[in-house]
Amino acid sequence: MKELLKNFKKYDDDSIAILGAGISGNGMSELLEKLGWQYKMYDEQGRAFCDKEACACSIVVCSPGFKKDHPWRKIAENNKKLIVNEIDFASYFMNSQIIGITGTNGKTSLATFLSHLWNSVGKPAVVAGNVGVPLSKLIAEGLSNKTTIFLETSSFQGEDLKFIKFNSLMWTNFEEDHLDYHGSMNKYFLAKANMFSLLGTGSLFVGKTVQEYAEKNNYKLPRQTEVVNKNTNISDFVKNNNFMSSFPQRENLALAYTFALSNGIKRTDFERAIESYEGQPHRLQKIDTMGMATFWNDSKSTNFSSALAACRNFKGNTFWIGGGKEKGGIVDDFARNLMPLIKKAFLIGESGMNLAKLFENHEFPNAFCHTLEEAVKKAFSEVTEKTNILLSPGFASFDSFINYADRGNSFKTLVLDLKRITSIATHDRVTEFHS
Repeated sequence: MKELLKNFKKYDDDSIAILGAGISGNGMSELLEKLGWQYKMYDEQGRAFCDKEACACSIVVCSPGFKKDHPWRKIAENNKKLIVNEIDFASYFMNSQIIGITGTNGKTSLATFLSHLWNSVGKPAVVAGNVGVPLSKLIAEGLSNKTTIFLETSSFQGEDLKFIKFNSLMWTNFEEDHLDYHGSMNKYFLAKANMFSLLGTGSLFVGKTVQEYAEKNNYKLPRQTEVVNKNTNISDFVKNNNFMSSFPQRENLALAYTFALSNGIKRTDFERAIESYEGQPHRLQKIDTMGMATFWNDSKSTNFSSALAACRNFKGNTFWIGGGKEKGGIVDDFARNLMPLIKKAFLIGESGMNLAKLFENHEFPNAFCHTLEEAVKKAFSEVTEKTNILLSPGFASFDSFINYADRGNSFKTLVLDLKRITSIATHDRVTEFHS
């Protein structure tokens, strides 16, 4: 790859083909424009990629959503083009320290917390990758080589990586997810494990569930692996009401603490960083309290393990709002595990009707709602004592929303609108009484 890039200017009429006009594709276009290199962008909603287009390009850069069996990738392969991941391509143009972060749950929170910690002790750091900031965009904007990059990497990105070199790797946990894409837990595991071959002399830090899966399936982790227990050295200084005290944040903190100490960061600095870290939106985020109801936005919960974990964080009555687009996994088991944790389920999305049937089979209280708005209003109307109304869907958002953030923002808007309407109605009743 490097040799090809060095000699790129020899390709007078050739250009780079970018497959996908999403976030990573647009990041690539920014970098190529800064380099002054020719490129064409192809997208299923726009310009199509074909044999003629493949012959006219030198390199094909794929967005994460393009599976290995995608027809356009097959066209590139048949025309013997070098297929490159956006992260791989961008990494060639930088000399910064790169810390790879992957896992089923908690990747973004871990990456953003570590960046916050690094900056708080005077070490410049940024987050990139699956958090929504492409590595190519950062480089196009002039990233300093002195800046540490905490690179969140999804399984879609990880399985395609070939050239990037990580200074360290962190793998938070491993739970059931993305089976609609990978087909099996083993393929899902191997997609992430592909990153091991790109680890230099640095260490691999993994959560207990990663080690357990590897051992159960006779997969040998790299020699420089450190297994971090979720209770490692953190219980003394994380307050129970802190955002970071919940799952998977406790596990994240254990990984972060172990990694921070290995990089010479003092415990006192680590503690201060926890206190000043506000967390990310849509991750067990308190929206507001109305009367006896407290609303929580956990829209980032797109798999069963994260939804169950969110529900376990609450002691007392919980109305659960969940459902959406299925991604594989055993829904029956999810429903059975959920029931002891909640008081009633308010169900939305494509999976809502199926979930309703499962709950009804167990004679568990539930209500199918045609929209998120209906679910919010109905849940609030049934509150008779202190209750947590929790949006932690456990499913993808693409059946009704652009993404999980769109779903979470919609939930927040609905809650605040409900509060406004409720306040007006209360004011009108009080005014009428006094008049």
